[in-house]
Amino acid sequence: MRCSNTDCAAPATPCHVHGGDHKKCEFWLKTNSPAKSLTKQQKSNKKAFANWNGSALQLDELSSVAVRNSPLTIGIVGKVDAGKTTFLAMLFTLLQKGFSFDEYTFAGSQTLIGWDELYHRLKVYQTQVAFPDPTPTGYLRFFHLALRDDNGRLKDLLISDASGEGFTAWAINRDAPNAINARAIYQTSCGFILFIDCKDLIERKGTARAEIIAMAEMLQHGLDGRPIIAVWSKADEKVDVNPIIVTALSNELIEMFTNFKQIDISNFPSDNPDALVHQNNLKVVDWLLEKIQNQKWPDNASIRPTSKDIFLNYKGHE
Repeated sequence: MRCSNTDCAAPATPCHVHGGDHKKCEFWLKTNSPAKSLTKQQKSNKKAFANWNGSALQLDELSSVAVRNSPLTIGIVGKVDAGKTTFLAMLFTLLQKGFSFDEYTFAGSQTLIGWDELYHRLKVYQTQVAFPDPTPTGYLRFFHLALRDDNGRLKDLLISDASGEGFTAWAINRDAPNAINARAIYQTSCGFILFIDCKDLIERKGTARAEIIAMAEMLQHGLDGRPIIAVWSKADEKVDVNPIIVTALSNELIEMFTNFKQIDISNFPSDNPDALVHQNNLKVVDWLLEKIQNQKWPDNASIRPTSKDIFLNYKGHE
């Protein structure tokens, strides 16, 4: 037996509508239960998810997730090829393999097909990794996770994925036309993941560091206490980054933010990969969930750049 919705993989994977319990889903009941009239709750769910196709959500589709509760949104910030999409792919790979967050278990997704595409494009071998394609230029999408706590309560989590070109433009000019997605992520997120590309620091040194600081300064303006975790990606190569750059960059970020943490991650296996490849990928989300789950943040949609702040609206770099 399987779900009548051809885009859903239940029962092989958790149900995207009912927090993992596919036997309560009208799509499952339609094929696998005796014919009977739908309850009011089933009719409500049928209407709410009539257009569900399992793909990653666009910005104007986020209201579909808010039917059950007020979702938490995590914004991922970083340059092109910093490891943002690969992080998402590894995160879902770990959840699919039975790993879980500290206080939540995976209970399904409304973007299951989108996650599955990332999952199949990330292939980890003993000596190499086949990475998913970068997010296309100008594209913004959101991936959904339904999480269940120890008391059985559900919490919806949205994680953004946008092309790095927009963040680079945003770091120079907050109002740049091609920074619209970066602004949308900044305005709607409860917390942020700032990606620091260790390989880029090796290759471009001070220039790469300056670009990271520029993004951090944009995050700092109007942050209103929202938490930020700096992820040193491709950390298997961090040992080759100039230690002066590592120390200086780390100290600058610590001085800029109060609700802040740093962590190393990698997707390459090593002699002892668990901390970098497994534990730390999950800990990134664990830390942010701990910081934001019980907080009542200001209406992030009201945060707008100010034309009076010339320094933040345009910053030229020598």
